[in-house]
Amino acid sequence: MRRIVLASFVVFACVNAAQADDLRVQRIDTPARVQAIETVNGQVQVNAGGLWYRVVLNDKDATLNFIDRPVRPKNPERALPDGRVTTGTRDIARAWFAEPTDTYDHGVLGDKIEASALVIERSDGRRETVKLNGDAVFEDLEPRLADLDGDGRDEIIVVKSYLRRGSAMAVIAERKGKYEIVAETPPLGAPHQWLNPAGIADFNGDGKIDIALVREPHVVGALELWSWIGGGLRKTGELADTSNHVAGTRALNMSAAADFDGDGVPDLAMPSLDRSKLRLLSFMPAHEIASVALPAPAVTNLGLVPIENSPPAVVLGLADGSLVAVRR
Repeated sequence: MRRIVLASFVVFACVNAAQADDLRVQRIDTPARVQAIETVNGQVQVNAGGLWYRVVLNDKDATLNFIDRPVRPKNPERALPDGRVTTGTRDIARAWFAEPTDTYDHGVLGDKIEASALVIERSDGRRETVKLNGDAVFEDLEPRLADLDGDGRDEIIVVKSYLRRGSAMAVIAERKGKYEIVAETPPLGAPHQWLNPAGIADFNGDGKIDIALVREPHVVGALELWSWIGGGLRKTGELADTSNHVAGTRALNMSAAADFDGDGVPDLAMPSLDRSKLRLLSFMPAHEIASVALPAPAVTNLGLVPIENSPPAVVLGLADGSLVAVRR
């Protein structure tokens, strides 16, 4: 087992002066440039130089343990080539994007092939396909499952992009025995205007699941909170200066939800619009908890590593190829 250990901390000035002494950046030695970060079964895994490592943190040290990366299962027939299968624990066993199409020329996720259908596999093995009309595609890689209305069954949250009106966040649910789109946010207005979901949790403390998204994470960077109210989606909060994606990449998880301020309600960690800072944000009410400058712009997914008696550390890769953990 290969182990790499470093315990150096670099402290940067926080925007929130009250938190300036708390938030710090810890550089982590890696054997090569960091290429990707993924969270698998709750464990943060780092790809450095084509090999995979698991991140382990304690009070002082940061450790990378080499791991044998399991071969990813082959995607189902007609699945989106770069998509991923989502697994569930309620009424939906699996869901994935399918029926690739080149009808939309945006290419924000690295190529100009998107999905025109979503396949849903129920827990009893039955499959159903939700197909879009020719005026839109699923500009997304992995469906998200959550029980938005509290009925014990999962809804599916996806990014739907209209060819002429831009992206919307859509909710797919079972109605009268059939899955269909039951709600969506207003399209952003023009082709190639895109949004990226940032987290699904009870962010405003009302006991119901909310969806956070970043509107145009490359040029606008508005973090919006959408809640399920009266059988539909309603915007209930907004914060500026955020991003959770680098144009042309498949890293859609540049944000992470956890209780960073200790109030018992999930918060969000994500980069600023220029990706030069990591920000901790709350919707209780909408405000910045703290932020910290990064040595180089953020470029990878974020990962959360638990720390005893402290909020989790946020692990991310930077444009200079380095790996850091932001922690208290």
